[in-house]
Parts: sequence; structure tokens; C-alpha cells
Amino acid sequence: DLLVVIGVITFILSSVLNNLTVVIVMVSLMQKLVKDVDFRMKLGGIVVITSNAGGAWTPIGDITTTMLYIGGQVTTVPLLANLFLPSVLCLIGCVAYEYVQMDGEEAFERPALPAGEAEEPTPNGQALVFWGGLGGMITVPVFTAVTQCPPWSGMMLVLGLLGVITSLLHEPNDERYNLKGALTRVEVPDCLFFLGVLFAVGGLERVGLLKAFAVQLSSVVPYDSLVAILLGFASAVVDNVPLVAASQGMYDLAAHPANDPLWNLITYCAATGGSLLVIGSAAGVAFMGMERNVSFGWYVSNALPAALVGYFAGVGGLLAQQALGLSLK
Repeated sequence: DLLVVIGVITFILSSVLNNLTVVIVMVSLMQKLVKDVDFRMKLGGIVVITSNAGGAWTPIGDITTTMLYIGGQVTTVPLLANLFLPSVLCLIGCVAYEYVQMDGEEAFERPALPAGEAEEPTPNGQALVFWGGLGGMITVPVFTAVTQCPPWSGMMLVLGLLGVITSLLHEPNDERYNLKGALTRVEVPDCLFFLGVLFAVGGLERVGLLKAFAVQLSSVVPYDSLVAILLGFASAVVDNVPLVAASQGMYDLAAHPANDPLWNLITYCAATGGSLLVIGSAAGVAFMGMERNVSFGWYVSNALPAALVGYFAGVGGLLAQQALGLSLK
């Protein structure tokens, strides 16, 4: 039962929050709830898989989905309608496989708190900041549709409002919660990596190399759907951000307009394919860092089968949905 609850909660949270944040929160929660290390590691593997699945079907759930949303390859309502069922099938597939493997024999015992350990006081306005940020991110697609402004402007507006709220809640000299303190915790290397990827891919697209590669790839692999599925496997080894950025340059919107079946499949495969290996997504790397006993080999032995079942369950559901003409455009 705990396996199902953890999987569903992770799936729901990751649809509106960053996958990395959700994994950190859920693994931290399990470390307080589950004493048995092996059982906790198995639950953590499911958290990684379901967090990536939950982020695939909303514009703000996964960085690659957000990239395709900003690039105009997918739009809000068709994305929600087309990828919700495949993402749910991925959730059901991986949880059902792991549930059968556990055979209902796993039980959990809550670890005791160390003697004399005191909990940190809750910061002022924690609930207000959380729900304000969550509500702001959810309304970004609505803001974009109403104002016709680019999605990034809505995100920056939400960030600015959160900055104002936290400034009003906390003392100006409390550097833990003011703007200056927040900026010190920004992952600047990740921002520079993302910027560098976009510059590099933009340069390759400008000189025509990505288009030429797309032509060569199409001659070797004649089915676009197979290319997207292979892209998912590649994202388990190579970071999915450059892969998705490259696919945006390879396929023209004139040939594959917004919400084309190819873009839907790329969106799903890039988001969930990173679950196949622990190094394939930021969520997996964070999980490996928080649970010291998790290794590359352990993940392949214990989490990869469930990830494969979920991945192909979602791919099959999406292809069947497209074949039956049930996809929105």
C-alpha cells in the first residue's frame, strides 16, 4: 500500500513541481518513515520513475516538456489531453511490476529520532510561499494564453511576486530567507550548462548540420516514431536537454506542426527515458546522492525492469491513442 501511495503522490506532485525537487522531498520523507534500507531504496527507484512520468504531461512538469512548450512544438490543452493517459500507464506499469515483485511481503518500520534531536522551527509564511509559488506556476499557461506573452515572462512574473512576498514576511537582515540569500543557492553551473547547450545547438542549426543529420537519420530509420523511442533510450545515457534541443532543430515546424504525433512522442520519451538508468535524469542522480547504498549496478538490477515496463506501457498507449485518432491537435 505504501508503494502505491508513494507512487501516486510523486506522480501528482511532479506534474506541477520540478522533478528534482519532488525526488528530494519524497526521499527525505521516506528516510523519516521507512527504517529498512532495502525497502526504502526500492521505493526510491519508484519515486524516480514516477516523478519523470508525472512531469511528462504538463508544460511545467519537466525541463524538456517546458522546452518544447516554449519552442511552440506543443501547446497546453493538447499536451494535457494527449500525454495524460500514457503517463498514467507508465505509472501503473512500473508500480504494478514492483508490487508483484514485492509480493506484499514488505513491511516498513519508522526509524526513531535520535535522542535530544530537535526539529527546526518552521519559517514564517511557509504555506503562503509554497501555495503562492505552486498556484503561480499552474497559472502560467493561462497567463500565456490570455496575454499572448512568452511562457518565460509568466515564470519571471511568478518569481518576482514570490520575491516580494518573502521580503514582506522576513526581516531585511535575515539573509537565510531574503533575496540575497536565495541567490547564493542558485545552481549557476546548471544555468550555464543549459545556456551553453542552447548556444551550441543553435549554432549547429544555423549552419544546417541538424537538418542534414535529420535527413540521414530518416534514411536509416524510416519511422519517426522509432526515432522518438530511440531518443528516449539515448536520454538514459546522454542528458535529455541537448537531445530535445537537437530534435527541435532537426524537425521543422512546417513539416511537423505543433502537437504533431512526433512531438507528443518525443515529449513523452525524453521525459520518461531518463528513468532507465540512474544517471539518466537529475532525479536519479539526486536519489543516488541521498541514498548512499544506491549504485549504478543496483539500479539496473532493481529499478530498470520496472522502468522498462512503465516506459513501453506509455509508448504503447500513446501509439494506440494516435492510431485510433484520439489525439488532439
